[in-house]
Amino acid sequence: MSAFPKPSRRRLLELQKLSCEIFNTTFNPTNQRTGAKILRQPLKGTTVANYYGDPDFLKFKDVQKIYKFQEFGLINEEEEYRLMVNASRRRRGKGAPPKKKEASSSDGKKKKKR
Repeated sequence: MSAFPKPSRRRLLELQKLSCEIFNTTFNPTNQRTGAKILRQPLKGTTVANYYGDPDFLKFKDVQKIYKFQEFGLINEEEEYRLMVNASRRRRGKGAPPKKKEASSSDGKKKKKR
């Protein structure tokens, strides 16, 4: 057994309160969740807002529209690659199904009038 008696609960709470005052932390004797960990973190608003980048940034399609009538021969390699992959998938039967050529005929299944 130890030579020192165990400190009382009241004494431990006083010690914890004093420690919180010294180290500038919140005193929470009931150990309830306060959300302090989340509130201490920096705000994420600017990070989330900047995730997709500037919407006014000049894109390849914009440049292509500007120089459309001139003979520069601009080719978007990423788009060409995407179209090539889609064509190869379609040849293997893995592509999207073909769209209907005409609207569905309305005289096929009708309810009979009584």
